[in-house]
Amino acid sequence: MISIVLPVYNECKRLEEGLPDLITVLKAQNIDYELIIVDDGSESGERIGEIARHHTCSYIRNEQNAGKGMAVKRGVMAAAGDIILFMDGDFPFHLSIIHEIMGKLQTEYVVIGDRTLPGSRFPDTLSSSRKWGSRILSWIISNLYVKGIRDSQCGIKGFRAPIAKAVFSKATLTSFAFDVEILFITRKNNYHIARLPVHVFPQPTTSVKVMKDGLLMLLGLVRILINDLSGKYRIDE
Repeated sequence: MISIVLPVYNECKRLEEGLPDLITVLKAQNIDYELIIVDDGSESGERIGEIARHHTCSYIRNEQNAGKGMAVKRGVMAAAGDIILFMDGDFPFHLSIIHEIMGKLQTEYVVIGDRTLPGSRFPDTLSSSRKWGSRILSWIISNLYVKGIRDSQCGIKGFRAPIAKAVFSKATLTSFAFDVEILFITRKNNYHIARLPVHVFPQPTTSVKVMKDGLLMLLGLVRILINDLSGKYRIDE
């Protein structure tokens, strides 16, 4: 069985529109699944809960906005599937990637989407400031934290369940840096990370604030080094 964790923050419309397509794809492929919607303190939490119940999804709510990292961690730790995948609840990806990740996890421990790989398609709508900021952070992360991983922030990642539980049990960050922390813990404990190209659809809005979120990312990267030096990321077999 696959557990799909969908972190959501004030995305009722896109969640409601995307869930039927996701369910159709999973049923058409005869996949045993559970869907876990984690509401990260949305103002429209009651409506998100209604959508979850209507589509027979598990529903977890953070009473206050705690960050995407916390939402994903709660979903992963509650998941019951043999494979655990998390993806953004506004459904920015072509859903064929789910079947591809499941196939890859037959031989791999961790599989992530990577927009920098040949074959990926995504809208080139970023501002110049975001492009330069992304390039700088990508260089830092791929050279100093998770070597060779140029797209740590792609919002779809899949794990064999025991690996997911072990890795997320060690995770501490809730901001944008949580993706880097997860991959850092994975690589730190010698689990191979496989990558797949993704097809990303245009999104009408973004909540990213270049200066504020860039600073939070840098602070998170510092915290990862401190945690690593204190031995917090070692997974005991």
